[in-house]
Amino acid sequence: MSEMNAIYRVKQYILKLIKNGELDSTGKLPSNLSIARALNVKTDDVYDGIGELITEQIVTDNFEEGTSVKKQPPFFYPLDKLVSISNMIEEAGYKAGIEYLNFDEQPATILDAELLEISDKEPVTIIERLRTADQIPVVYCLDKIAKQNLTCTDYQKSSGSMLRAIKESTGHEVKHAEMDLEAISYEPHISEVLNASPHEGLMLLKVVHYDEQDQPILYSLNYIKSSLVKFKINKS
Repeated sequence: MSEMNAIYRVKQYILKLIKNGELDSTGKLPSNLSIARALNVKTDDVYDGIGELITEQIVTDNFEEGTSVKKQPPFFYPLDKLVSISNMIEEAGYKAGIEYLNFDEQPATILDAELLEISDKEPVTIIERLRTADQIPVVYCLDKIAKQNLTCTDYQKSSGSMLRAIKESTGHEVKHAEMDLEAISYEPHISEVLNASPHEGLMLLKVVHYDEQDQPILYSLNYIKSSLVKFKINKS
């Protein structure tokens, strides 16, 4: 038996345990020795096979708890179409909620002015929200929009949907968006709001929303707990 064939058998063995639901509720893998005995392979082969599954993000290795099946995030966000956070949460069977953290008005920075195509120092409405699923923090949202398009008061009178509030205030609809996704390490304020530990990574989804006239109307920064949300591109 070649070493590569032994590693392959280890991976197949573990994948079948996962597929057949034969692991306990913790998802913890059997010991390397027990797998080696079950397959009649060397423990080094088991170690290498598990290492490859860790690389492929099928299992995860925690120094204190050992090796276990990686838990799949309950939410999926498509990167190829515009979907609201509420829809993402509700499609997974959870109740979507909003906690309002701050309403403010500030002069547009150089970056705000560039992204929203407005003048420097033009008043910008800034809204901080926490999006929850069954009251569990999932996404921290920082939304920026020219005050002439939406005031804090106008938004507070709406149903809570930013896109609906924009339509009610301006008569314009958001038709498409440009997205930029990047990984973020621990960020004190936002990680605390999201109840994320210093070791838990975040994903930052920056979105510029455009109306039917192809004019930028809303700039959003969405900090997302990577343990809860997985990004995907649907098949065409």
